[in-house]
Amino acid sequence: MNNLQQRTLTGILFVCTLVGSIAISKWTFFIVFILISYLATNEFYHLAYKAKARPNRKIGVATSVYIFISFFLYASGMVGSKISLGVIPLTVGLFVYELYRDSKVPFLNLAFTILGLVYVTTPLALFNFFVFPPTESVDPVYSPHLLMGIFIFIWTNDSGAYLVGSKFGKHKLFERISPKKTWEGSIGGGCLTMIAAVILSYSFPQYNLLDMVVVALITVVTGTLGDLVESMFKRSIEVKDSGSFFPGHGGLLDRFDSVILAAPMVYFYFRLIS
Repeated sequence: MNNLQQRTLTGILFVCTLVGSIAISKWTFFIVFILISYLATNEFYHLAYKAKARPNRKIGVATSVYIFISFFLYASGMVGSKISLGVIPLTVGLFVYELYRDSKVPFLNLAFTILGLVYVTTPLALFNFFVFPPTESVDPVYSPHLLMGIFIFIWTNDSGAYLVGSKFGKHKLFERISPKKTWEGSIGGGCLTMIAAVILSYSFPQYNLLDMVVVALITVVTGTLGDLVESMFKRSIEVKDSGSFFPGHGGLLDRFDSVILAAPMVYFYFRLIS
């Protein structure tokens, strides 16, 4: 199997797994995405070692799992918001544990451990509020449409940017970080995503056209920035891919870098208008 065939097969399996887990039920969503959260956070900590830090991986990934579970239980209406208080003793534990590690850079270790939770875990945990949108009259009901739409926007933007940029791209978007990205590609990807937003506004009737266009715009802008931020991090530690989880595609962070910044801003938008 050559590299192109490997990339194609891996890409198809990734999309099918992601879409299937979201579409089937809340439990398939929970199982797949808690695993993604665990692995992606652990992958970030592995990269941190290349930055001369020694993050506390055990407590970090345990906290990552706890955050995702607590968000799921709260968003789905199974428990109250007090469940999130468990993060406090776990965070305190990070500081106490560092006292006994005898490291020359204890706060660098703490910074990367906590950054993994802020940068990777929390955006993925916010997915729970997309699939359990709040309602005033009834208990939260599982609805995959918004999260599905966000991923469709990201994939549409990436595909459009690649196709337009490879054919018409001349003006570099951010050459210092990503030499291949161009303004032409970004504009092309954005326009194609806006078309997708119009289509989804008819497919997902609970979200009006304005909501879909705003979410698409947020996804295009912050998704592109998220890709650049991850590229900046990888360049700073001189690695090409965040990992090798997906043969031919890199690691989990390479696949979710766009949504890491997009998810918090989409959540912010819906909280702002609610």
